[in-house]
Amino acid sequence: MQDKQEFKNKFQIEAKYEIIVPSRVNLIGEHSDYFGNFVMSMAVENVKMKSYLCPRDDDKVRMFSVNLSESKGITNGNYKPFEEFSVLDDRINDQWVQYVQGAIAMYAEEYTRRKLKGFDLLIDSSIPVGGGLSSSSALTMTAIVALGIANGFTDGAKNYTPEEGLAILNKKDDSETTKNLFRKLFMMGCWSEYWYGTRGGFNDHLAMTVGKKGVASVSDNFKKDYEYVPLPRGLSIVICNTMVRHNQLYSEYDNRKKDAWHGFAKLNHYVPSAKNVRDISLELLEEHKNELTENEYKRLLHPITEKQRVFDFIDALKERDFAKAGELLNKTHESLRRNYEVSCNELNIMQRAAVNSPGCYGARLVGGGFGGCVIALVDESKKNDFIVRVKKQYDNDPEISVLEIDSEIWEAVSGEGILVNEL
Repeated sequence: MQDKQEFKNKFQIEAKYEIIVPSRVNLIGEHSDYFGNFVMSMAVENVKMKSYLCPRDDDKVRMFSVNLSESKGITNGNYKPFEEFSVLDDRINDQWVQYVQGAIAMYAEEYTRRKLKGFDLLIDSSIPVGGGLSSSSALTMTAIVALGIANGFTDGAKNYTPEEGLAILNKKDDSETTKNLFRKLFMMGCWSEYWYGTRGGFNDHLAMTVGKKGVASVSDNFKKDYEYVPLPRGLSIVICNTMVRHNQLYSEYDNRKKDAWHGFAKLNHYVPSAKNVRDISLELLEEHKNELTENEYKRLLHPITEKQRVFDFIDALKERDFAKAGELLNKTHESLRRNYEVSCNELNIMQRAAVNSPGCYGARLVGGGFGGCVIALVDESKKNDFIVRVKKQYDNDPEISVLEIDSEIWEAVSGEGILVNEL
């Protein structure tokens, strides 16, 4: 309850709500969601963003980040731990605040730009920044939920009081009412990041909203729909953090998307009915390979082949064929490395350390790339030895040891999507 007391100290008022947003890890389907493909993801309960909130009756927003405060030993001249502004203010020159401003802009659009009420918010997160586990998406979804508590929720067709919206959010049943509200929430989260300046898909926001313990969500990123697949027993999902960070705003993956869409436009001529990259077959791509630039071909090859890997991976888990599931992860890593080219030396070293360790079925980079984490499928009975071995092997690699990197490796535990507790 330390953060709850710190909220009172900072804002001189009691917090009324606790918002818990899990991180997420994509098991397979990386860098294909924004091409309308399918992605299998899991909400991670042991690495999360926890916030305390008190809604306001005016348009003021006051936010405090425990992580950016000196009390956490984190100092960064580019980020201030405390910000105060109006929901009507223009873009503030502080990147972490811009994610929240993006959420405000999207919420205002849904409420036909009526004047929104603000909130006081204290944020404390254990999600590694730039690690590929969606720290930015967790922040936007925290802001979306905070706005819902302060102003009411909407699914675009029907409005809900804060109490009604929270009841739906926490229950997470399979009704159309729930799906419609969830769909609006995770799409607003995605659009918030568009406002911020990144152009990813909505899968991350979906996974951390709809997640359930013991299952993975499989998202259809064309239909904006999802279903659940049980996670098999005996399998551990281990996150291996290279401790090399990426900045999505300045990363190169937007250029990958542009190359893919240029290639799609050329192939669309042969299949006019194709609405997205997922509608292009591998056979068509190979048939017209010579009409594409090298980059256009490679950027299309990854999402087109990844689509089938997602379905094969789901089947492998259902059949408990963990060796096949691991092999598919290895193939995804190679495709991300060679075709989509979003890996880096540290990620490749970590991936090799993982797959060469006993008990590992397969591993790949996770998230945007250019740094961050590797996900590994590991025999549950061997996970502890695996964690020790991989950390030692990675940290002592000649190319890593000179950087004095202290990697972090831990098991990801599946959990619930966004939860809100009234205090």
